[in-house]
Amino acid sequence: MRATPLPSSAPPVELQLRAFADAHGVVPGSAGAADWLTPLWAALRAAGIARPGLAFAAWAETAMLGGLVPPILANSPDVAALLAGLQRFHPLLGRNELVVERAGAAATLTLRSPDGGAADPDTVDACFGVVCHVLARLTGGAARPDRVRLRRPEPADPAAHRAAFGPVAFGQPRDACDLGAGALAARIRQADPVVLAMLEPYAEQRLAAARAPWSATVESVMRRLSDSAPPRLPDVARALAVSPRTLQLRLRAEGLSYASLADAFRRDRALALLAATTLPVTAIAARLGFATPAAFTRAVRRWTGATPTAYRAGVTRGR
Repeated sequence: MRATPLPSSAPPVELQLRAFADAHGVVPGSAGAADWLTPLWAALRAAGIARPGLAFAAWAETAMLGGLVPPILANSPDVAALLAGLQRFHPLLGRNELVVERAGAAATLTLRSPDGGAADPDTVDACFGVVCHVLARLTGGAARPDRVRLRRPEPADPAAHRAAFGPVAFGQPRDACDLGAGALAARIRQADPVVLAMLEPYAEQRLAAARAPWSATVESVMRRLSDSAPPRLPDVARALAVSPRTLQLRLRAEGLSYASLADAFRRDRALALLAATTLPVTAIAARLGFATPAAFTRAVRRWTGATPTAYRAGVTRGR
């Protein structure tokens, strides 16, 4: 059975992960779920692939991932510029957050899950493995990590990780890929600055479009899910394919909260129903999820300075 394809607007990494799973006879779960990668890796292991993250990295090529990011990387002048571009434009590839930390002449690459926590071990293998393959190919083997640090305990046979990454340390506080000054200075063979200058502005436009305010997106989803009481936070998070914690963090970064958006949603519905219908106040309160009519009255007074009945009467007189 073949996997149901994602729409072409899906991140390129997700498209290729589904293609990889399909090639191995595994049907992934819904990519719209907040966490669909962990079950996918488990299904691939059950299908006989011992290290699916490393297997995906060996199977994938940057050109296969598609989109604007691979040609930007291939036309960066050196590895330091490549990593800067990868960190900046990684949201165009997938949902995990890739972070590059510079310390003097060295750099450390880390990966975080969409909720800001540690990424799945196989996702880390896939990411670091692809990076290692890309660096080796674009620099003719001149750039390799100094060391890869992994949180998981050392496996019984670490040979596959060493073959993919080089020096590996297990049982570390975090997953990280360390690159020294020599690797960062390595030149990208056949890089074309003209091509890079053409692609980067377009990628910036795509990135800006992808970073629409979360509050606006949440409001749109809330309207789609309900025309009365505000939908629950977990339901909105599920519709956006993120965890509730991630959604709260994104809104907090905009100086908002889900509670404030839900209150505004309920206010707009309440005032519209009072102004445009003859529904009893008690019916409106129940429709909007208020525990009691008194709680609804207190909310309308907070929003407008008037009781529901007085607000409705004022709107009616003003027509």
